[in-house]
Amino acid sequence: MRTFVIADAHGYPELIQSALRHGGFEPGEDDFVYAGDLLDRGPDAAGCIALVESYATEVLLGNHDVAALLELEVYPQNRESPSLRPFFREKVLNPDRSRAWKVATCVDGVLITHAGVSEEYERVFKEGCGSDPTCLADYLNATFLTLVERRPPVRDWFEHDMLDDNGLFWFRPRPYSRLAPLPGCIQVVGHTPPLPYLEVSGFYMIDPCAWEWELTGAPGYFRYAVIETGRVRVEEGTLLDDAAPLETGIPPGPATEE
Repeated sequence: MRTFVIADAHGYPELIQSALRHGGFEPGEDDFVYAGDLLDRGPDAAGCIALVESYATEVLLGNHDVAALLELEVYPQNRESPSLRPFFREKVLNPDRSRAWKVATCVDGVLITHAGVSEEYERVFKEGCGSDPTCLADYLNATFLTLVERRPPVRDWFEHDMLDDNGLFWFRPRPYSRLAPLPGCIQVVGHTPPLPYLEVSGFYMIDPCAWEWELTGAPGYFRYAVIETGRVRVEEGTLLDDAAPLETGIPPGPATEE
């Protein structure tokens, strides 16, 4: 079984469609993890949500999704994004934890989050989890669930170390920060413009950089990872304009209600 990992569609469902088409994704045979940031920048967050609702095995949150969920400021933010808070809260707090939207998962020993886990988590990983990435994913999910249920609620990105610049929603490895990725842990992440040389150490970056569309006005690229028997392969290409849209069977309306 293959697992597709896609992130940072940011309101452009064609990024998800093209990646799945390009890789020959087979529903029911392949898995699909969406690794965060469904919202903002592009015009069709509802289309992105409908696709992951139809096809994703697991859905993880990115910083833009968390901003809507916790009512935090983020830039850029589309006008309708804050209205999605009840939708995200329902997904995150789903009592069926196998279907709940989370912040981390592990596939074939590969840790998947939105921005990545830095070396600041090395002690937790080695001493608390025995260097087991599945244990680390469970720890991160439990920590985040407690944060969402917190009273009084979080009102600032720096109120919790999971949310700050070095947490798994905003972390960017050197040269963007002083930190390196967590050693001894293979990861697939989005959020940061790809640094291919980090793949040597097992840090695979799949952000398709949708923000470039805003600058150039031209269609950009899709980028995704495929995990198969513990090996990670990163693929990319130009948008498949002639590809028929994937059928979702889910009306987009409820996802954009104000």
